[in-house]
Amino acid sequence: MEKYRKILVPTDFSSGAEAAYAVAKQLAHKFAGKIDLMHVLPTGEYLRETLKKIPVAVDPDEDVIPDIVKETERKLNSVLEKIEEPIRGKIHIGKNRKASDSIIHYANGEGYDLIVMGSKGEDESFMKRGSTTLRILRNSKVPVLAIDKGTTAGDIKRILLPTDSSQLSLSALPHAVALAHAFGAEVALFYVMELHGGMTDDSDFKPETHQKEKIYEQLMSRLDYYLKDRKPEGIELKRSDKSFLDSLKAGKADAKKYIPLKTVVIAGNSVHYEIEKYADKNSDLVVMATHGHSGFAHLFLGSMTEKVVQNLPKPVMTTRPTEAEFDRAEKSSIGMVTYDPLP
Repeated sequence: MEKYRKILVPTDFSSGAEAAYAVAKQLAHKFAGKIDLMHVLPTGEYLRETLKKIPVAVDPDEDVIPDIVKETERKLNSVLEKIEEPIRGKIHIGKNRKASDSIIHYANGEGYDLIVMGSKGEDESFMKRGSTTLRILRNSKVPVLAIDKGTTAGDIKRILLPTDSSQLSLSALPHAVALAHAFGAEVALFYVMELHGGMTDDSDFKPETHQKEKIYEQLMSRLDYYLKDRKPEGIELKRSDKSFLDSLKAGKADAKKYIPLKTVVIAGNSVHYEIEKYADKNSDLVVMATHGHSGFAHLFLGSMTEKVVQNLPKPVMTTRPTEAEFDRAEKSSIGMVTYDPLP
């Protein structure tokens, strides 16, 4: 099971950014971790371009930046003081024209286990997520958890884990389990039987029970293979006598929990649309690997994950498979889920 010992919380001090604080605190308490805060300032060059519009001779390096840094330190320390001492880390001020680049570089270089941030900061646009958050969700090698304004740790009780049945998509499982362990949540493994040939939302077609059962058994086989091959610490699949309702043992000794694992198999024309539609009513958080069966190691974000991240009005977590995961998936002999042709 993943352990989040080093947690980075970027903030622009907006109400949207504040949404991440409480969730980060619960995770830090759960995993005996520390929370570090970060804010990114514009570079001196960027300030010079901006200050050219002011009809007064101003040197940003001497007249502006020192005061901005001092005020930023004050704000960061003010937020840090509200974090309990055992989980209180340090502050960091970055400088970059693009805040996302600075956050990604710092998180990767300092070996953080998790980035927790608000879905939106100062940019209160019509988009579900702000531009900085979107860029970090797309490009970060460190897992990113984006929290919507108004969401609290106590709200997260249903975690959705979409999969295309590939080993790369299942690489998000340890993170879903860790979050479920921390929040006392259940996990739903979600698979879409993609239809072709003009099926519409008004269609009354439903996959036959034996089709769903066949896919479910294949998913469990692939999940079991993933757990035995990767051996994520403290996670075991526990099958029940009821199809689609199993559990995952997570943690060890006194920290051991049995997390409900529900498998959902549906048919649809568009995978990302079905994920968004189901998640909107049946989940509090969606955890997704950035790559699946059609992913390539050096592309940042798979197209399906990209669409879900952009459009879903729910907290999301993205996690990029490691290079070792890409190598293992490439060499793995286990195939994708198959099912009978549908009308």
